[in-house]
Amino acid sequence: MREIILALLFTLVGKFIWPFSLSLYFRKTYLYNYEGLTLNGLQEPGLARAGVRLSCKAEISGLSPKVYVLKIRSPQVEEYNGIWPRDPFIRAPKLTQMIALCLSKPFKFEYNRGRVGNIYASEDTPVTCVNLVKGILNLLQITVKKSQNVYDLQELGIGGVCLTRYVIQEDRRNSRVFMTKTKDLNYCQDKVVKDIGMAFIRVQPWSIIVKGTAAFTYKLKYADTGALITEAVSQQVYQISPFNEPTGVAVMEARQELTLVEVKNEHASPPSMQLQNHGDLRYHFPPALIQIPIQLVKTKNPEQRIVETLQQLVQTDQQAFHGDTPYKFLELLQLCRVASPDNLESVFKQFSDKPPYRRWLLNAITMAGTIDSLKFIKLRIRNDDFDYIEALLTVSFALHLTTADAHTIPIAADLVTSPRLQKNPMLRKFAYLAYSSLINRYCSQASSCPNEALQPLHDLAAEAASKGHEDDIALALKAIGNAGEPASIKRILKFLPLFSSGASDFPVPVQVDAVMALRLIGLKEHRKVQDILLQIFADHSLPPEVRMMACVAIFETRPALSLVVTMANVILKETNLQVASFVYSHMKALSRIRFPRFYNVSAACNIAIKLLSPRLDRLSYRYSKVIRLGVYYSGYQAGVFGKIFLMNSPKTMFPTALISSLIVNYAGAVASLLEVGVRAEGLTDIIRKQNIPFAEYSTNRKIRELGKTLLGWKELPSENPLLSFYLKVFGQELAFGSINKELIQQAIATESADRHTLVKRVIHQIQNGIAGQWTQPLFTGEVRHIVPTIVGLPLEYSLYTIALARATASVTVKLAPLLSGNFKPSQLFESSLQLRADVRPSIYSQTVAMMGINTEYFQSSIEIHAMLRAQVPWKFDAKVDMKEKSFKFGTTPCREETEIATGRHKAFAISRNIGELGTVKKTPVLPEDAGSNILREHFQSSERLSREGAVTQRGASEIIPKKSSYGSEEELHHSAGVKTSTQVICVKLPRFGCQVCFYRRARDASVLKNTYFHRLIGDHEARLVLKPARTDAAVDKIQLEIQAGSRAASKIIRLVSLDSEEEDDSSPDDEVRLKLRKILGIENVFKVGNSTQRRKKQSVKKEKPQMTELRATSKAKYPPSSSSSSSDTSSSSSSSLAGKKARAPDQKGKTSPPKAKGESSSSKSSSGDSGDSSRSSRSSRSSRSSDSGSGSSDSSSRRRSSSSSKSSSSSSGDSSDSSSRSRSSRSSDSGSSSSDSGSSDSTSSSSSQAAKPGSRHQLVKYQNSSSSSSSSSSSSSSEDSKVRVSTGCRQTVEGTVCGKAYACSPQFLGDSKSPVLAVVLRSFQNDKKLAGFQLVLYTDLYSTRPRIQLFVSNITDSSKWKLCADASIINAHKAASYLKWGRDCQDYTISAEFVTGWFAVYPAVQLKLEWPRIPSRIKSVARWLYTFVPGAAYMLGYYEIEHKNPSQQAKLTVALTSPRTFDVVARLPDLTIYSTALGLPISLPVGPPALAPAQQSPIWNFFSEAPAAVLEHLKARCSVSQDKITTFNEVQFNYSMPTNCYHVLTQDCSPELKFLVMMKNAEESADLKAINVKLGSHEIDMYPTNGLMTLMINGVETALQNLTYISDSDTSLMISSEKEGLSLIAPDYGIDKLYFDGQTFKVQVAFWMAGKTCGICGKYDAEKEQEFQMPSGYIAKDAVSFAQAWILSEKPCAGACKLQRSLVKLEKTIRLDGEDSKCYSVEPVLRCVKGCSATETTPVSVGFHCLPADSAATLAEGQMKLDQKSEDTQDKIDAHTACSCEELQCFA
Repeated sequence: MREIILALLFTLVGKFIWPFSLSLYFRKTYLYNYEGLTLNGLQEPGLARAGVRLSCKAEISGLSPKVYVLKIRSPQVEEYNGIWPRDPFIRAPKLTQMIALCLSKPFKFEYNRGRVGNIYASEDTPVTCVNLVKGILNLLQITVKKSQNVYDLQELGIGGVCLTRYVIQEDRRNSRVFMTKTKDLNYCQDKVVKDIGMAFIRVQPWSIIVKGTAAFTYKLKYADTGALITEAVSQQVYQISPFNEPTGVAVMEARQELTLVEVKNEHASPPSMQLQNHGDLRYHFPPALIQIPIQLVKTKNPEQRIVETLQQLVQTDQQAFHGDTPYKFLELLQLCRVASPDNLESVFKQFSDKPPYRRWLLNAITMAGTIDSLKFIKLRIRNDDFDYIEALLTVSFALHLTTADAHTIPIAADLVTSPRLQKNPMLRKFAYLAYSSLINRYCSQASSCPNEALQPLHDLAAEAASKGHEDDIALALKAIGNAGEPASIKRILKFLPLFSSGASDFPVPVQVDAVMALRLIGLKEHRKVQDILLQIFADHSLPPEVRMMACVAIFETRPALSLVVTMANVILKETNLQVASFVYSHMKALSRIRFPRFYNVSAACNIAIKLLSPRLDRLSYRYSKVIRLGVYYSGYQAGVFGKIFLMNSPKTMFPTALISSLIVNYAGAVASLLEVGVRAEGLTDIIRKQNIPFAEYSTNRKIRELGKTLLGWKELPSENPLLSFYLKVFGQELAFGSINKELIQQAIATESADRHTLVKRVIHQIQNGIAGQWTQPLFTGEVRHIVPTIVGLPLEYSLYTIALARATASVTVKLAPLLSGNFKPSQLFESSLQLRADVRPSIYSQTVAMMGINTEYFQSSIEIHAMLRAQVPWKFDAKVDMKEKSFKFGTTPCREETEIATGRHKAFAISRNIGELGTVKKTPVLPEDAGSNILREHFQSSERLSREGAVTQRGASEIIPKKSSYGSEEELHHSAGVKTSTQVICVKLPRFGCQVCFYRRARDASVLKNTYFHRLIGDHEARLVLKPARTDAAVDKIQLEIQAGSRAASKIIRLVSLDSEEEDDSSPDDEVRLKLRKILGIENVFKVGNSTQRRKKQSVKKEKPQMTELRATSKAKYPPSSSSSSSDTSSSSSSSLAGKKARAPDQKGKTSPPKAKGESSSSKSSSGDSGDSSRSSRSSRSSRSSDSGSGSSDSSSRRRSSSSSKSSSSSSGDSSDSSSRSRSSRSSDSGSSSSDSGSSDSTSSSSSQAAKPGSRHQLVKYQNSSSSSSSSSSSSSSEDSKVRVSTGCRQTVEGTVCGKAYACSPQFLGDSKSPVLAVVLRSFQNDKKLAGFQLVLYTDLYSTRPRIQLFVSNITDSSKWKLCADASIINAHKAASYLKWGRDCQDYTISAEFVTGWFAVYPAVQLKLEWPRIPSRIKSVARWLYTFVPGAAYMLGYYEIEHKNPSQQAKLTVALTSPRTFDVVARLPDLTIYSTALGLPISLPVGPPALAPAQQSPIWNFFSEAPAAVLEHLKARCSVSQDKITTFNEVQFNYSMPTNCYHVLTQDCSPELKFLVMMKNAEESADLKAINVKLGSHEIDMYPTNGLMTLMINGVETALQNLTYISDSDTSLMISSEKEGLSLIAPDYGIDKLYFDGQTFKVQVAFWMAGKTCGICGKYDAEKEQEFQMPSGYIAKDAVSFAQAWILSEKPCAGACKLQRSLVKLEKTIRLDGEDSKCYSVEPVLRCVKGCSATETTPVSVGFHCLPADSAATLAEGQMKLDQKSEDTQDKIDAHTACSCEELQCFA
């Protein structure tokens, strides 16, 4: 007992007991001093802030013990706008006067035990003043628990009911109590907040980026009547971090202080005026937030203000854009929001007949978004006051921008269902979509969605379904989907097959739309929607596209793990590979998402895909896929995630539906930003449509009759060609459209005369000229988040964007010859068009982000203004001559400075008040005088100051090291808290009298804190300016001329007129070519002499063709030739000595004078060298270190020099000399990339030394072929003569094979070809000098070596800058190209080479890129990009190895290891990247890997035949060889055909029934076959007779000798002999080729027959799991049952086939469900006809339906119904395959 008493005593001692209650005595008056302020800005000092302070005296008097009166005395309002804390608050007398008017009235409030109840004010008191009073009374709100001194609770305050923690300390000595309370404003049960413009964002981001708290401190003293508050201080902080950075925040700070001044023994009298209840302490928002936070507008007399603003806007619109135009439009928009319907009606009548005013007014009314504006538009629609475009824009924008509440919904419903709107299909469509979005916004805020709002949508769906209008059904489903309300689920289910009996009759697009309509509903009722979608997904009878869309909708509801695993189990038993591939790839894509919102779904999918087969991941893009693209930055909680849904159809090789969506995650908020869907179906039939009447052919009826003999067979439903699209923004469908068969037929049925009339009307309008001005404002964004502060003022975060598009145009057009009134549109192609235009398009966008206080009296905020302006004034004239293939364009040069684009954003502290409306206090957040640059200051000596009196300032360059200083074009300095940088980049075009300059200037606060937010704060500006440039002569005009075709050569500008240096030996053609080369500036690039000038005989020594491969070739392939090798070696060594003597005297690239006539002493190498002897000497030195057997380019040059002196043929180095050439390639001006060398290592040129084959994952070296001699040029030389370059070419049966990529003759295509394109860009100067550029294109695409050459020249007299590009296919295995530019194309070189060959044992291709010389700027950019390569490789899963590779070379090798996989190795400088077994989207024609000794070079032309080979590989083929059958889907099985019975091998099962191919055993032997083909008006039989093939066409036998049968009809059909059989080609019928020789049958069908075939060859739909589909649509249990189902039965006495199908009884009795049962087959089985007995049988698997053994049902009774019964068991039964018909009775 003692212990219990002690415990209770200690408990009572430790427990705090509040002695008095907290209250005011009603018989006294309390006078308090009150001060409240708010400040907005960054938390760092020295930056600008904006704020407001209210100070007054608060007098509280009691009316009763629980009711008190508050009177505000001497209110004073001060504004702060300046640098904190340097600048003071400034009084605002006019604002004080306005605030005092409303605060001077008495306020009544209820107060009991520290809790504030209802607050009363006069009826005309503005809401802002009431909220200010609530802020004062909020300080009196204290919740006391007498038994605790530390406690927390959810307490009511001005910000709502939020978590509050109290700490109470008592000072008993001084009879005082100190109390603190803190509020967590992010953890509230009922928070006061208002969001505008964020209805479509799933989770609001404010809870993450905006944090708020409030702290209160109280001092209380004991009094006779209770505890009295003597002092109350509060402080509130809201901080926003736009980039989720802990230190990158902007802060709103609010403070309050309430101090007791005096207590009087006075009793207040009741107020004389009537007071209205304004609720409790909660902040109260006004009914309409009319005041835009970035602009303060007086709203009195709105009609007059609207007229004045309209006049200002129209006046400004006549000129260029002004910076105030967006704000003027916002002002007009605000005035339209407060205007009454009568005001709007009056203004509209005043300006309805004035187009400029009318356009601005309608835009403002439409975007105002009020109920009055909606009423105005409804009235205009009813009166038919709008034209088509006006009605379309106003209705759509109004419904999308109108505030969604209970008052606007009925008006919007009346507008949508109005008869005027229903008459216009397009307007009706947009109106319903916009109305459904309005419902979505309204119902997302309301607790329940009224049925009246949804009724127009439900009525539309019901009416469309009853009438069967597919377009209206689609509109209704899309509108219901936009609304996203669970009350619409019943209407949607009427269009889904499983839930409505008649829904299966709707086309697939309607069913897909019905599933998509459940997507938004699933976000609200996910459980119910998931159950519906899971049933659709699991039903295998539904179309695959519907099931795939159900899968998409399920995952958007964020399913739990159990549901995801259930879907995986469905896929485990899935027979449709389209669905299986789609679901697997979708799960795999979701498993890689890193968005926090999708973590659970991602984890569930990661588990589920482990249950599925990995083979689904290896399926090609023939099957449906989901592609994921995205990135997420967890530090900033921001990311972007994109998905692409590819939905394929069995009826096409390409996707029929493509949906791409973009999801944005920001601070936990997820929004479906954009979604675009495209669906194409049946378009191939339209493209290939040839109006062939297949139904009229005789065989069409026969095919249809034969199909009836197949049990359950029916032709495929006809396709309705459809091309549709839709566009969604924030999950709301804004627009959709479709082009269906009816629309196409209407377009085709339109008379050509009507189309010509329309074309004529347009042309005549253009001829008359086009002139006008167009301006379109667009209020694109309004996002607002408003919370109350403790002061009673609203804190607002908002974002506004407004754009203005403007265009002025004046266009005149002249046609020559003039078109008469009866001209034909085809005459346009014979006319020339001359156009003169002055077009000035521009766009202006203003975006303002704001944080601060916004009331109708004042605004105090931090604003970031972002402006973007772009304009392109363009005055030009053009001439187009279609007949001559010429185009000429001319424009004037730069006359004055023009800003093409300007972007700027700057942060300001802004204060506005209604008393000084014309004055806006604006202070940059970063002050202009933030401080001087400390680096620009210097130390000043006192001694020097006393001696000299002054010190001259020195520049920063004296202090900053030179390596750290910046040039004049870029400056960077740090001030006190400010970082400033400027940059100027100008590109001068003096020849055109213009220069383009980019100016950038940035001042930010990143020096204070290195965050993105601090970088955003400040002043940033970028400008792109076009301005005149100084030139020697004035530029009058700039002209661009393009000439194609045969006249291209005539447009080439002739710079000089050259005379031939050897007039005696030249011909006129040679002079033209020489001049043309001189004009193009390529005489130093291709130094090819002319045979007509030299007239010297050249001896060409033939050699074996050589081929470049990626691997070493074995010795067996290239046997050694010792004689050839030794001969070449001795020749090379002997000529090398002679070459050294000849080149020794000349080391600077100069040509030695000739010794005698006929001798030549040249220092220029022709094996890829530029002719510089210094580079040749370096190459010569490198050759001395190589193997003696290696022939180098220098050796070949010396051999040429030696041999030419003897006037005999010489041997030159070719592509086999890889070692020396690869070492000297860096000095080669030609930049050849066609070297056969695979590395820089020295290798032997002897053919007897073959390199070892490389391993699979390592690049291997090239093999050097044996050196062979080739022809060289023998020419007489002089000091100025051109030396013919030895090309290293040789003549083979395949053509000219070269050792260099561009060294084969003729080097210059202009020698034999005319240019195909000439482009000249030039300026006309007053000094008559040429200036500009010239482009000439040559092509030779149809020779044995296709080639393209491009030359760009600077046609200015003093310039020799040129660009030369060449691309050619050297042979069947190699292609090469190069790009040269600089002075005479000699300064810089980039070359590329593409080679086919082998990599280890796999076929491969290699791309090699070399850059011997490139500009330093390109190098720096390439180095910067190169730094990202390792990271990108790691992210993509590639392996990396640091390896010292050539520094100026990159190689990419791709080896095809299988038809669907490849290996890749990329050798970059200092790095090797590789990966293995990468997947290909399609299957390629690659055979099994060859053994190393058996490797052979490719014998087919890769470049010309590879694309065709890939396409041919993708085509479907079916073959029958003996008893082995391979279907179109490459499924193989064995099947022995019954005797005398035709089988349907393949046929067209579409409604056209174009062809039918049947096969049976031949009469001669069961090992031989006979086929019958029915197509068009032909019935063709092919069968063997006496070992030879017999052909019968329509019953007439045709001779096979030199057979080539071609049909006489319009459709193409050709039959010819091929090998030992016959081939049939009928592309118009869908048969690309059919071959039959009695034993082997092969058929290949066209691409567009995919999914349209049926028979034993299958459906050609890539669905291998459903290959054994019988005519009835059921899947057979085995291959034999499948093949027998396609037997064509005949009448017993009419045909040779004595087999028919019938349902049979299982002979044995089985026990099922505990009882004996008799079973009948649910599938027909082959049986001999009555009167015949089976002589051969084969077992087949059949399903059976069982009945109780004592059941009275017999087989005869259920013969026709058993195939509709369920399958209870499966068993094998014998099917008849041959019959004996001795007892068959046939009657004549």
